[in-house]
Amino acid sequence: MLLGSCIMMEIGRGTISSIMCDQKCVMDVIPVDIVCNTLIAAAWENAMTISNPIRVYNCTSGSVNPIKWYKYGEITQKYAVKNPTKYVMLYPGFQYRTNRVVHKIVELFLHFLPAYFFDLILRAQGSKPIMAKIAKRFQKAADTGEFFAMHEWTFEVPNLKRLTRKVHGARDGAEFDMDMAGMSWDAYLEQYMLGIRKYVLKDDLDSMEQARSKLRKLYWIKRLLQVGVLFLLYQLCLKRWLF
Repeated sequence: MLLGSCIMMEIGRGTISSIMCDQKCVMDVIPVDIVCNTLIAAAWENAMTISNPIRVYNCTSGSVNPIKWYKYGEITQKYAVKNPTKYVMLYPGFQYRTNRVVHKIVELFLHFLPAYFFDLILRAQGSKPIMAKIAKRFQKAADTGEFFAMHEWTFEVPNLKRLTRKVHGARDGAEFDMDMAGMSWDAYLEQYMLGIRKYVLKDDLDSMEQARSKLRKLYWIKRLLQVGVLFLLYQLCLKRWLF
């Protein structure tokens, strides 16, 4: 989850353009309160009913309420644009890639070069340059989680499902929400990103309109740069064809 928070934060700030990941894989992420409630419920069941062999509870989302990486990315992108932070630096937009060579090229031109450019601006303003350091830190974090983003695992959850039914039938079972089946990933990820914005970036919700105004400007800057690049390519091709 720490890696996921780091990725989502940088997606929201627009500093990530490429992620090594097989987007067709099912990812396995689960809210920490679900894990805590499952631990409490499992301890309760084992105290009430001793078993041999020891029960194993796979507290996962992939076998109960699966979400693939591509969908997770779509929702993250949606809320990065809907609820931007005032610390956004580039218009959010990224792609998953499985080709390492292409990823490294994109990483160089769209991660590190902009980071060094922003550091030059910070130096000119008399501030401490930090963007290249952040880019390198994210690269290390992404490399750590790359194996898990390129593979998927299927966990059997019969004990978890049985425990969930048992908890639902208990008198105070409503206090121990441990059922991933009915959870909305859309609503969860929106709240998750708002939490990163408020508690990690220390960006209060009062700045939302300011952030949206900044994001609109970044959007048009991105479009103008894209048109400029296409125009230059057109001119180069035209000159090559004519001469």
